[in-house]
Amino acid sequence: MVSVRISPFGGMVPAVDDGLLAPNNAALAQNTWTYSGACARLPVKKLVHTLTNSAATKVYRLPNNYTDSLHISDSVWMEFAHSDTDVLRTQVVNDTFDRYYWASPLDVPRYMTQAQVVAAAPALAGAYILGIPAPGAISGIVAGGASATLKSVAYVQTFVSAYGEEGPPSAPKTYTAQKIDATYTITFAQPSPTDDGDPGDDRNITKMRLYRTITATNGTTTYFFVTEVNVGTATFADNCSTNTDAIVAFNAELESTNWSGPPSDLHGWVSLSNGIVAGFRQNEIWFCEPFRMHAWPAIYTLAVEYPIVGLGVQNNSLVVCTDGFAYTVSGVHPSSMSLAKIGGLMPCTARGGIVSTTDGVYFPTPAGLALVGPGGLVIATKELIRKDKWNALVQLTTLRAAMLGSAYYAFGQKVLGVFQADAFQADMVQADDFAGANNGMLIDPTSLTVAYNKLTSTDLLTNVMTDVWSGEVFVIVDGTVLWLDISDTEQQREAYIWRSKIFQAGQKKNFQAAKIFFTVLPNTPALNPVEVVGLVQTLQSDQYGLFRVYADGELVMTRELRRSGEQFRLPSGFKADFWQFEIEARVQLDNMQMATSPTELQAA
Repeated sequence: MVSVRISPFGGMVPAVDDGLLAPNNAALAQNTWTYSGACARLPVKKLVHTLTNSAATKVYRLPNNYTDSLHISDSVWMEFAHSDTDVLRTQVVNDTFDRYYWASPLDVPRYMTQAQVVAAAPALAGAYILGIPAPGAISGIVAGGASATLKSVAYVQTFVSAYGEEGPPSAPKTYTAQKIDATYTITFAQPSPTDDGDPGDDRNITKMRLYRTITATNGTTTYFFVTEVNVGTATFADNCSTNTDAIVAFNAELESTNWSGPPSDLHGWVSLSNGIVAGFRQNEIWFCEPFRMHAWPAIYTLAVEYPIVGLGVQNNSLVVCTDGFAYTVSGVHPSSMSLAKIGGLMPCTARGGIVSTTDGVYFPTPAGLALVGPGGLVIATKELIRKDKWNALVQLTTLRAAMLGSAYYAFGQKVLGVFQADAFQADMVQADDFAGANNGMLIDPTSLTVAYNKLTSTDLLTNVMTDVWSGEVFVIVDGTVLWLDISDTEQQREAYIWRSKIFQAGQKKNFQAAKIFFTVLPNTPALNPVEVVGLVQTLQSDQYGLFRVYADGELVMTRELRRSGEQFRLPSGFKADFWQFEIEARVQLDNMQMATSPTELQAA
């Protein structure tokens, strides 16, 4: 080996020892962006919102102009205290109310219309409780009737919200052997008063409906609509001599018999196709009636063996991540959903690490980053990171993730970024045992050009999320919402570190010359050459970058980058078996070349 040329640049593959890596893969790639083959800085973070509640850990953005949703700064922001709050927009086509629903571990499921959100954001005070309760007992009296024909009849009452959401019926009030033309005066059950004394405001109940039975010749009994009245109406007289069964039979049938609101501890949900929303509590999966977010029939509930951590969506299937196995749920209607266990025992270790993509659902496990896709369940990082090193990388229970481009972008409470293949490396770099949510990883299992990247940040990230309107990634940092703008190459970004594999010479050699080609991106601070004194140097804000050389694990050279393509000499007077080369920079690294002589470098 007389020369080394590195281009394109790739990420880390911790499953492989540093000395056995491909020449362009890294022993350490920290805050790098290598999708183009060059080594550049991570996308810049742009301020898009300052939190009204600095303690908020989750936001949802409503664009003021739905036809131009990329205007992120021109938005209304919903703020939530819990990072696992799930927000869904109505699935009703052309919903005139444009309702938004949210489920949080801190509260019962709630909702507001778009107009109400705009008026109440960001705190969302006055949000309605989702679901309509069943009325209490109704009563009534029977009078009149001249017919000799008798019949039995029953009445039920329902509550209805201002948005037409109907709840389950009351217990029936039954009358036997009554004249078919009698008049039934029904006394309604009223909604429970709220703190302000107005009935129904906590659930926005404004109407009450009355139904009565009609028994067909085959003995089937069905409830049909009789009337709808305003809340506060005390009674209604149903005159069966004029409002006959023949007339009532043309009215709508009662369809809310099995409907109820979502469980109060339904603390997470996702949208499926066909107007279905799936939620979870403990080890139960709940489904709403299609296109009716207020109705969650208990008869649709499915149960799994282990407590549910979170949900994802893969095409039209629900992916259920638990403390044990993973499951898929599929079907076109909640009444016919099919539950299937997939793979072996694969506990999900962090709800915040579940990410739904076009390829499937990613979620963190003790064995690595799992992917549930069309081919079933696989460990997507199996070829990148060994299980033992994966568990050393992340305190998995705190992971928060989103897809940044085609990469899994995640931050957690602890990430260990040093991968020591040989003992001598312990002297070369300090062990990184970070405490705090400002450390993470960027993983693209489909690309060795990206592979695994260690992430660090001077900012303390409290959440990572995907904006549903634009698909962009937002992070919450110190009371602000920041946008990771992949497309912006003009703005200054954080510095990165890229360290090569360990090159084994075969016999002791001395690398004497090097060339480094780089591109100065727009808005990079002007170069202010600094005299390098000693080997241990820290990159300054007005430096392009630093080039470091390690020989047999010892740092033997640190040089400032000043001019792209400049040939320069490396330290001489010794030989070594193992060599590594490192760049810490703010400029885009295009090519690195090292050789055992200037002549060999020219030939390379």
